[in-house]
Amino acid sequence: MSLRTTLAAGVVAASVVPVWAGAPAYADHEAPCSAGEVPGSEPLADTHTLDNPAFDRMHVAQAQALARGAGTKVAVIDSGVMPVRGLDRPTAVAVGGASGDGLLSGHGTIVAGLIAGPHGVAPDAEVHDYKVFDSETADPSQGQKAVTSAGIVAGIEQVIRDYPREKFDVVNISLAVTQDDPKLRAAVARLVELPLVVVAAAGNVEEGDGSDEEDFAGTPGNDSDVYPADYPGVLAVSATPPDGADPRTYVVPNMDTDVAAPTVGAISANATGQVCVVGEVATSWAAAEVSGILALLTEHFPRETPKQLVARLQATTEGAGAPEGPDGVVENPWTGAGVVQAHDALTRELQPGRQGRVERTVAETRADAQAPPAPERVDLFSTPRAILLWSGLVAGSLLALAFMLRPLLRR
Repeated sequence: MSLRTTLAAGVVAASVVPVWAGAPAYADHEAPCSAGEVPGSEPLADTHTLDNPAFDRMHVAQAQALARGAGTKVAVIDSGVMPVRGLDRPTAVAVGGASGDGLLSGHGTIVAGLIAGPHGVAPDAEVHDYKVFDSETADPSQGQKAVTSAGIVAGIEQVIRDYPREKFDVVNISLAVTQDDPKLRAAVARLVELPLVVVAAAGNVEEGDGSDEEDFAGTPGNDSDVYPADYPGVLAVSATPPDGADPRTYVVPNMDTDVAAPTVGAISANATGQVCVVGEVATSWAAAEVSGILALLTEHFPRETPKQLVARLQATTEGAGAPEGPDGVVENPWTGAGVVQAHDALTRELQPGRQGRVERTVAETRADAQAPPAPERVDLFSTPRAILLWSGLVAGSLLALAFMLRPLLRR
């Protein structure tokens, strides 16, 4: 995810390198997910792919036996979502200057499908569609809007206005700019104050940015700037390649990364309504998957706070695990706490505090510690045994005395 932005005359303008444009891991699917797929003809035939290696690694199928996102609401701030069979989308609005007539990008539809489509992580969740841009290759002369921080701000503000009525559980922002914008920072700060989880993409590699060099290790000196993922309170999600491949080929190092998710092989839908298979390692798709897992957690633990749900997510990852302590830091800019595990997050015995702290107990060894004394043995027959003993002694003494006195008694 890398959207190059510049500040000119106080206006934030973006030259777009899409967050979903990670390097393809393979391209031999008959029906790949494509942000460029928009309606223009009859839907293509659905793929019949049954395997979903991305979901398998996160144990999504096992998690869906416990929860499917019923009763949860996810706001998607993106390029708009096409009506797709099996996707519950009660809200569809365009804000920030984005066109309300049709779609020029299928990105938002793919995101929504991964979250709550019929093949998504939380198929029973509701998706609320907030369109904030038209296309990654928007033509301003045609009145088209590209991704900008101003557009993301407009989407966030509309979500905040709608929250009292809708009570969203998760807000997904699979978009980013690389320039810090005070207005975007302020809007995110207001959003994270609500009792919901804000999920954003942590950043993809842009060709030529040097991230494939051996010395580009993700130290604070070359930590990538990705917004809104880098703002406080936002759950920043990175993506992992299959087969243990080096993530530096696909995603940028981001010290604000919280968790990661695999994306290659996940099943969603293009804007044509066609079922499609993700072929890229891209943080945009990973953020969508994690938003779906949070919908499962919200259904399964309805009384827990957003911080408690995030704590469960981080404490049950395949990897480093959640940071410990109030100033805890996970020193992995590629995966953060690790790859999320949906089933473990739902079933692990954890008791996170209201502020998201998972307490851990540690066995204490003391130098003056002594083993407790052995319990005193109780002899239930001690009294009868004593009586018998003394009785025997007395009887023996009397018998001996009688034997000694026998000659005298005969006289």
